[in-house]
Amino acid sequence: MYYFLILTTYPDNCSERENLDVGREFQKIGRTVNSTYSDIPIDRIDFDRENPRIKVALEKYGDRLDDQRIRFALRSATEGSQSVSSFNSLKDSIRAARGISVPIIVCPEDDRYVCIDGNTRLTIYHELLAEGAPGDWNAISCLILENPEQRDIETIRVTAHLVGAREWPAYEKARYLHYLRNVEFMDYDELIARCGGNRKLIDEQIDAFHDMNTFYRDVSSDDAFQVDRFSGFVELQRKNVKDAIFSADLGLLDFGNWIRSGQIYKLADVRKLPWVLADEEAKNTFINGGVRSIEDAIAIVEENRRKDTKSPAEKTTVAKASMAVLAQALLEKVKSMPREDYLALRDRNYETADQDVELLNDLAENLLDLLRDVSK
Repeated sequence: MYYFLILTTYPDNCSERENLDVGREFQKIGRTVNSTYSDIPIDRIDFDRENPRIKVALEKYGDRLDDQRIRFALRSATEGSQSVSSFNSLKDSIRAARGISVPIIVCPEDDRYVCIDGNTRLTIYHELLAEGAPGDWNAISCLILENPEQRDIETIRVTAHLVGAREWPAYEKARYLHYLRNVEFMDYDELIARCGGNRKLIDEQIDAFHDMNTFYRDVSSDDAFQVDRFSGFVELQRKNVKDAIFSADLGLLDFGNWIRSGQIYKLADVRKLPWVLADEEAKNTFINGGVRSIEDAIAIVEENRRKDTKSPAEKTTVAKASMAVLAQALLEKVKSMPREDYLALRDRNYETADQDVELLNDLAENLLDLLRDVSK
């Protein structure tokens, strides 16, 4: 496993808080990377053009890529995010504090520096300087790495981006995992130590990235490619979903087209594809339909399942039953479930077992959402 320790020399005027903040980021033991702490003029620091958070956004510029476009991509990276600090809130915080408490990380390159971590904060300094905001924005606090290896730089990128404080698009995370695993050949133990999760989750993200690029991105124009459809390709990695597609004499290019055309609009509906493709009426409605046609197909599946499993008297009773009565009946059914039925469901020993498990999962998720809403 690859670890390193950054040994930092601080100036006399560096506060204890800054010492602690910087040290907390790099409490790793092993190979030593020396560094110094200094304020550097922002016009001597270049942005990281390999920044994984915005890599896909920069590709479209090609030879036209410049600092202005990089700053635009960094500003846009958190637009619409509700759960993490947005660009504007971070800018307001830095403006109010008249600076940053945690230095950015840079590497020397000829007579200049490249920002490895802190590109957004560097962008904010440029903006505040241009706006004439109160404070000194000409120079920024930096941690300067001395002769780092490429492996050191990649490790910092992993720590700063994959497990950083600001969220970034899931597609970009998967893209970077793919790069670290398949280009840099980083082993699983190191990936897990740096990024969290487990081998199964990492493989799932990488496979989803591959499928999205192969069956969606590569056959789409730049305008049609939308990274926010990535979670649909994560759902595709469920074994029963791919099995259902292939069993229906369809392929993953078909899946990419369903996502692109909007026939699958709510990406969570991907997990219901096995139901739809196993029902001929629902399958035809979905494949031959337009935008959101999978939702009509799901309704057909649910209606056909009710017809197949319930007598008229039972359907009437269930339809008129209260939620509490239905919950009590289901609770008793689960508690009294015969072991042979349990084993058949667990081992998928009957044709609709996968669909039944997915139905129970959907029920559990909806019940949890309801309970969160009504709990006091």
